[in-house]
Amino acid sequence: MPGESNPSVLIVGGFMTAPPNYRPFRRRLLRRGALRVDIAPLWPPDWVLASLLGFGPILRRTGRAIARTYIAGGRRPIILIGHSGGGIAARLAMSNVAFHGRLAGVAEAVGCLVTMGTPHRLWEVPNRYRHAGHEAAEFLERETPGAYFAPRTSYLTIGSNHRSGTLPGPLGRLIDDVFGMVVGTDALREGDGIVPGRAVHLDGAEQITYEDVLHGVVGSPWYGDDEVLDRWWPTALRLWGDALAARSAGPVLARIGARS
Repeated sequence: MPGESNPSVLIVGGFMTAPPNYRPFRRRLLRRGALRVDIAPLWPPDWVLASLLGFGPILRRTGRAIARTYIAGGRRPIILIGHSGGGIAARLAMSNVAFHGRLAGVAEAVGCLVTMGTPHRLWEVPNRYRHAGHEAAEFLERETPGAYFAPRTSYLTIGSNHRSGTLPGPLGRLIDDVFGMVVGTDALREGDGIVPGRAVHLDGAEQITYEDVLHGVVGSPWYGDDEVLDRWWPTALRLWGDALAARSAGPVLARIGARS
């Protein structure tokens, strides 16, 4: 059938980003053959609330976005791309254990989870501040660790050890100060400018670490730029195909729907 080798994609943006930030990335994915590319409706006020109240509301919004893309794409497992904190939100939505009383349980809708600069191992990063992200990351490590839903869902974690990853000037200093409180200061020495390279990988996932990539969406090249996308997108497609092949050997485990 037409489009059988073309996945539907959902992008889940990172902390304090907005959907328009990812429109160029969306266009690049469409040019590379994605059947459809949606962007989860997460906005800066959602992240502010998450910082104050926890990641429960973010989980709910992300779970509903995953279900919408899955249904719109003909109920074929999607490629889910989480950038930065969006990777935490994606894993929370996939979890089969309720978080703060909320459960989306949409792992079966995801054929491949790709995370870019996501601080999965946030609790291992030296930080003077404990915040809602630590609670979410620790919950995931406890309840759905590593590549938990493999082989029905494949995992690709992407990070960078770009040692000069900080941005120059006042904007760079402001970003360093803000994200230094969120993910510590190790990334200023060894990371993508925001997240330390040692914090981004999941056990059991296929892992890619670059030496020349910035966190984004400010600064270049970042994970979603053309030159970097061409390096990891073929791997994501291969892993997505592997997950679909694994599913062909077994029954559907659950009906997809965001139940939060």
